[in-house]
Amino acid sequence: MNNLIFTAPDGALPETNSPAYDLLLILSDGNKHARDYLCNQLGGGFRANLQQLMSGYYQHWLIHSEQSEYEGKKQAYYWLDERHFSYDWEQDKDARTIARKQYKDRSYYGSRNAVKRLKQAEKEKAEADKEYEQRIESKKPTED
Repeated sequence: MNNLIFTAPDGALPETNSPAYDLLLILSDGNKHARDYLCNQLGGGFRANLQQLMSGYYQHWLIHSEQSEYEGKKQAYYWLDERHFSYDWEQDKDARTIARKQYKDRSYYGSRNAVKRLKQAEKEKAEADKEYEQRIESKKPTED
């Protein structure tokens, strides 16, 4: 972890008693780590902690991932970008700039797709409402 502390900006390091810190500590060895390995080391899921590290919450750590095999199962591997280990503030800043752009790209495309999905969902709901009205509501006895 010492190799990360030197160039990490204020607010980039999680509290030492937090699960996000435990994840960053594992990743600070510079190696690729399989999802199952991380789950075993951290005592369960780590997705929320990974998202915190990669987001603005902890100043956008650039964490790479790829699919590969681990103990006969295909799964994701995670590792920190080497620029975080450079002892060079400019390289660390470059990594954080890339991570921020990737994070904002995902946010943008997720939002854009949600808007598209909302339009489709409105149409599908209107169709379901109409069918419900025709098939269910029309069969209810009327009060006279």
